[in-house]
This record gives sequence, structure tokens and C-alpha cells, in this order.
Amino acid sequence: MRNYYLEIQQYLEKFIYNVIILDKKGIKNNGDSLSMTEILILKTLGDQKEKKMSDIIEEFNIDRNTFGTIVTRLQSQNYIIKKKSLEDKRVQVLLLTDKGKQAFEQILLKEKDILFTLLNDFTFNEEKAILKFLVKIDLLKKNTGLI
Repeated sequence: MRNYYLEIQQYLEKFIYNVIILDKKGIKNNGDSLSMTEILILKTLGDQKEKKMSDIIEEFNIDRNTFGTIVTRLQSQNYIIKKKSLEDKRVQVLLLTDKGKQAFEQILLKEKDILFTLLNDFTFNEEKAILKFLVKIDLLKKNTGLI
């Protein structure tokens, strides 16, 4: 067996558990509580002026009803606007409000700050090893569909 297999497995399980708990509790943003899926949607929209709802549903492989609930929640909190596409009136698109754009910027800054804080104690070679591990996890997902 590998040298650190058990320890790595235990820490990965703790990490996954903490992510699930954090998602259920929500991440605080200016008094609002956002799920991880809601944050990912804001990040997806933050990179673009607007995006088709159907593209987001496909990208996240999310159920339409669940997605509709998330969109309604983000609209009620004034993070996004849903409107008909100018090119095709049958297509619904989402875009960020000013509050949504501010939240997007805050999310990016928080993520950057957290990552820099975590990596601060690692050497260059340790960072490369972490990156290699994460790339392999991503490849495992893409090549096998197991994750």
C-alpha cells in the first residue's frame, strides 16, 4: 500500500464532508446565504454579459426544476435578471445585476485570498505536486466518468 494512502483518504473524506456541510449551510455574502451551486452560477455569469439558461443547465448537468428554483432564489435576492434573448425570443438568458457583479468580484477576491493563504507555506515543488494531483483527478473524471 502507498505510504500516505490512509491519511490522504481520511483528509479527502473530511474535505468532501466539509464541502457538503458548507453547501447546506450556505456561504455568507453581504447578509445573504449562497449555496455552492449559486456561487458557481454567479461565477459563470460573471465572465459573460449574458448566458442562455439551457447552456448553464447543460454545463452543470443540473435538473431543470432545481435550476429554476435556484434562478428564482437568485432573482429574489437581486443577483441576476432573467430575460428573453434579443436574437431568439424563445430563449431565456441570465445576466448579473450590479449586486451580482459586486458579489462576483467579492467571490473571486475571497477565493484568491484563501488560495494564497493556503499555498503560502508550500514550496514551489510542493505546489507543483498539488497541481499534478488536481490535474490527475480532473483527468480521471474526464477519462472514466467515475467522478
